[in-house]
Amino acid sequence: MNSLLYFVWTADPTLIELGPLTIRWYGLLFAGAFMAGYSILKWILAKEKCPEEWIDSVFITVMIGTIAGARLGHVFFYQWDYYQNNLLEIFMIWKGGLASHGAAIGIILSLYYWSRKTSKKSILWILDRVVIVVALSGLFIRGGNFVNHEIVGQPTQTEYGVKFMRNYEDFSIVDLQNAIGKSVFTGEDIDSDKVNDAYDEITSNPKYSAIIDEVPNRHPAQLYEALAYFIIFLILFSAYLYTPVGSWKGFIFGSFLLLAFGSRFIIEFFKEVQVEFEENMTLDLGQWLSIPLVVAGVFFIARAVITERKKVEASA
Repeated sequence: MNSLLYFVWTADPTLIELGPLTIRWYGLLFAGAFMAGYSILKWILAKEKCPEEWIDSVFITVMIGTIAGARLGHVFFYQWDYYQNNLLEIFMIWKGGLASHGAAIGIILSLYYWSRKTSKKSILWILDRVVIVVALSGLFIRGGNFVNHEIVGQPTQTEYGVKFMRNYEDFSIVDLQNAIGKSVFTGEDIDSDKVNDAYDEITSNPKYSAIIDEVPNRHPAQLYEALAYFIIFLILFSAYLYTPVGSWKGFIFGSFLLLAFGSRFIIEFFKEVQVEFEENMTLDLGQWLSIPLVVAGVFFIARAVITERKKVEASA
């Protein structure tokens, strides 16, 4: 059912189900993001001969700041109208709902605390290093969103794109069941094995091609963003390792803000809106939240360049 221009995406977000234990690809990739980040940050701090105990403390601080900030960002930026009446669900992060802008704020605040309590250095010193691994983490997390069939792009209106079969706005469980004429339920519960078998049948049997054709081809916005984050990681890590700007306080942090949220601003044009109130907005909420972070990035880059220029002039 795939062509040279589009492909049908039916991946099951669940990796393993063992009784009550469910391991999802998103959770595995989220954990992978922290593990990769930990390894790289550990190497960076060891390279700079920092105290060994710093790596664990900064890692835990960043992890808490990321999760808490991302969750609260989603709650207050996107769905406060719901959570204000369901306060206990704010803590149920396994139900989904994380915002990258909130994560950015959470990381900055948590590292401000860490810098005051542990390193006794300027917060920009640690931010210049942590944002390198944060950029890489974006690759893992947006990959998880792709496997989850979430944060999908808008229809391409062409033959190019991805058919997200488990995006139930396009093709619901009821649509799947009706298409193959078989129940995918066991009792009142959706049976994941039956669902997976149904998707295998509908995508492998040519007689269902007309049904597949009706599912819109969408921009794989998650992959656009994942690729952008990976490129940003390579740029920042290379700048840190091989150029003088790696030692310019605030330059890498500012570059991260400019590149990451500048990319996010552009890619948002290809995404479906995340919540209903965005439908009538000229720019969506993700774009409005990105603008001040891009401006902050320009500020920190300019500040770092001016500071270094003054040092050169003073030593001349």
